[in-house]
Amino acid sequence: MIGLYEFLVVLAMGGPALLLWIAVVILAAVRLRRGGGSAERFLIAGGGLKIISNLLGIAGIFAVPWLIDRGYDHTYAVSLASGYGIFSNIISMAGIICLIYAFWVKFKARDSALVESTS
Repeated sequence: MIGLYEFLVVLAMGGPALLLWIAVVILAAVRLRRGGGSAERFLIAGGGLKIISNLLGIAGIFAVPWLIDRGYDHTYAVSLASGYGIFSNIISMAGIICLIYAFWVKFKARDSALVESTS
């Protein structure tokens, strides 16, 4: 069984990244309410996916000890945790793709506005 100390260590490792993505989503929502466009929407989507991925990652750390405590074989528990980790990483990658697309849309719009203003 995982104790309070182990839980606090895991939370201290994953907590700062989780807080960062929450701040990103909040700031993107504020910009969206002030007239933002599709870049802010993709920033919110990417940040939301990264939050979900971080929460799944934190929960995934506790999966193997929990499964072993429930009587599962160690090899089977590690195999399930591996599949869970792959699923969490796919969600994280989808978030990264949304974030990259958001920045690409934002800088593309900025460059086109810059070209229009100079001509």
